[in-house]
Amino acid sequence: MTIGEPALVGTRIRLCARQLDQASLELQAPGVLSTDVGLTMQVFPADSGLPVPAAACAPDPGGPLFRALERGARVQLCDTRCRLISAKAEPVRYNPASRCVIRYRLALERSTRKGTLQRDMTLFGKVYRDPGQAREVHAWMQQFYAEHAQSGEPIVPRPLGIAESLGLTLSEAIESPQGLAPETLRTGLRVFQPRGSEEVFDVIPDRELRLTAVALARLHTSAVWPAGAPRTGAVEARRVSERAAEIASRYPAQAETAQKIANQLTSRLERLQPGAYRPAHGGFKPSQLLFLSQRVFVMDFDGLCLADPALDAGYFLAYLRPSGLWRHRAGMRQWFEDAAASFATAYSLALREHCVGEALVKGILERMRLYEAVILFKSATQRVHHINSPRPGELCAMLAEAVGLKYGSYSSSF
Repeated sequence: MTIGEPALVGTRIRLCARQLDQASLELQAPGVLSTDVGLTMQVFPADSGLPVPAAACAPDPGGPLFRALERGARVQLCDTRCRLISAKAEPVRYNPASRCVIRYRLALERSTRKGTLQRDMTLFGKVYRDPGQAREVHAWMQQFYAEHAQSGEPIVPRPLGIAESLGLTLSEAIESPQGLAPETLRTGLRVFQPRGSEEVFDVIPDRELRLTAVALARLHTSAVWPAGAPRTGAVEARRVSERAAEIASRYPAQAETAQKIANQLTSRLERLQPGAYRPAHGGFKPSQLLFLSQRVFVMDFDGLCLADPALDAGYFLAYLRPSGLWRHRAGMRQWFEDAAASFATAYSLALREHCVGEALVKGILERMRLYEAVILFKSATQRVHHINSPRPGELCAMLAEAVGLKYGSYSSSF
């Protein structure tokens, strides 16, 4: 269910039961029902803004999706003679009118002299609203995977194909190799959680922080460059101004503080001279990481761009902050500062090992704090969107954190 802005007053829904009882209903398409009071209801996979999830969730034998899945399985297995017998779609993550991630369970067989061999495997698909974006992301992932497959272990899942008519990209499932004992697959959100006892959170995931830092350095030193104009400081400055206006409109008590922070951030962003723009993830945070054994895999390259490397590093550190920090929970500050220092040290070392000059490394580490503040400002705006739980206290804590970062805060060990 989606609610239009006219149906809202601040963080509350303005509709009453009588209005809903008397609302006019219109069936826009199978599974999509709209009203004249600002409510729209959709039954997944129907989506008026993303018209292909239904087709992407129905891998019928002989159809274009079925054939794309078979081609992807053959690429993964390096076997052109295997045949797809059946496929089952399981939606995993869904952003209405934007994108949808689907897990495909495949049953395959291959005829041999000794009989028919059968095998099950899993692939992942991602449906994009814009088929052009699907093509661009898939093409870049192919190049990036090939580059790192030659020089070391790839840090992205292997791209396995694309169903262009559906705007659907396919990639391997990150799992233990066949025949080996299964290992636990962990998400970045699970890995980067404070651990300890009572109010002393002294367990820092140093190994995972180092893996993440090395992966980010490999991305930033890739020879494969995305197309398009770079994501400059001026671009970020405009976004900061827009977010300040949004905070002010929803939370008048924080309007003056938000505007002051925005003015100072935009002033610094507009003057930024990073020296060189490099391949960047554009949204690098713990939720985009998967850990298996001694490896890390980076997901979701929808925001792929050329940018200042400090953007990705600052993005990660902004989201590394535990939620308990905004509630002033004891031990959270020290845990974060230790984790941030561990990541920054490993990241700077990895950049140097990839022949990035000392002056460039130093500049990235300095600008990283500015981008942390920018992303924290973005997170504060997202708190405004939580109409069921606005939490003005957390909003104030985030704004205060951004103020601290503007002046180059927490550790000199970087």
